Amino acid sequence: MSGGGVSRLTVALGLAAVALSVVTLVGLPTPLQAVAAIAVLILLPGQALARLMQVTDLALGALLVLALGLATLTAVSTAMFYLAVWSWQACVVTMGVITILACMARARQEAAS
Repeated sequence: MSGGGVSRLTVALGLAAVALSVVTLVGLPTPLQAVAAIAVLILLPGQALARLMQVTDLALGALLVLALGLATLTAVSTAMFYLAVWSWQACVVTMGVITILACMARARQEAAS
């Protein structure tokens, strides 16, 4: 996007991270909870982090989303486990915060360009 504005996708990712984190913590019927959890724990953080890189290939971008999402989830879960503070709620909140921070970094990139 040119003109120094923040793209709608960046805003949408940040808002989706907040909304799905809250919905996952509040509770949904089991199938919907699983979909929301996968989105919050893997897809949204992976997409937000992948957008910080300038990848133009669609297949590589999709692979990067999954790889970054799973790597971030693994790092967060392992750190929480070793610090003896792991809980699924804390993991959801942490991954939501990582997504929001990555969206804020991307918004800064977009505003600067």
